[in-house]
Amino acid sequence: MSPAERPARRYAAIPAGVPSPGVGNDVMERLQEVGALTLVVEQRLGRALGINPTDLAAMDRLITEGPLTARELADRLRISTAAGTHVVDRLERAGHVRRRAHETDRRKVLVDPVEESVVRLLDHLRPLLSGVERLVDALSPADRAVVARFLGDVVEVYTSAADAMTEDRPTSRIEENPR
Repeated sequence: MSPAERPARRYAAIPAGVPSPGVGNDVMERLQEVGALTLVVEQRLGRALGINPTDLAAMDRLITEGPLTARELADRLRISTAAGTHVVDRLERAGHVRRRAHETDRRKVLVDPVEESVVRLLDHLRPLLSGVERLVDALSPADRAVVARFLGDVVEVYTSAADAMTEDRPTSRIEENPR
């Protein structure tokens, strides 16, 4: 399929009269492709590790933020505390995390990612991360500044949209029992 045909196919299900975002705009099309491919990478990474998308997001938080309590993890994932406990239970059963006592507060239990799981996850991501790093390294300082500013603005738009969706969303029990 030619690049010109992709947008028409991508938006075939959008009702008449609703504008098709990105049609005719190379930057929007590339961002949409990155978004779609990010989902594909996450699905395949989750399958490789034997975990679902919520559990993968939890692993990402634990790796990037360090040990957290189940409640802190639930807050970061924007799920209920009960759902957070289920996530930790599943990850522990799969051998990806371990629970340990908090160093100073004996009432708290911290969740740590297991080093072997972190290594395994990073081994899967290494080609992607290295490839993107090579692209960034190839940019001139001026181009890098433009890209960084643009992506920072995109992050702000996404964050605002996500926050608005979270505030307006109806209560659902789905997130309390992710599979």
